[in-house]
Amino acid sequence: PIDIPAQEMYGEQFDIPAPDELIFISSFTGGEVFRSGCTFRRGNGKIFYFSPGDQDYPVYHHPDVLHVIANATEWAAADPPRRDLPALHRSEEGAFGAAHRGTE
Repeated sequence: PIDIPAQEMYGEQFDIPAPDELIFISSFTGGEVFRSGCTFRRGNGKIFYFSPGDQDYPVYHHPDVLHVIANATEWAAADPPRRDLPALHRSEEGAFGAAHRGTE
């Protein structure tokens, strides 16, 4: 677990689509929980939602939070979409090629 001493509390109901994967759940001293790390795939893209806290606290300087952000960036950049490349068809030189050279 990542222990962040102080941060702004967020709570459910968090109106997002059902994530493909739930990575982190934040828990707070009052018993509240929050889905703070989720992944989504949309088309060929990957999305990592991460909410470790708010700008009022120095959360984004926490070494574990920086590590999560680095890992998420690597995950999102991996696996470029696989697709078939379009086929190139060459036509035989004929009237079109001759017309461009000024000969017929």
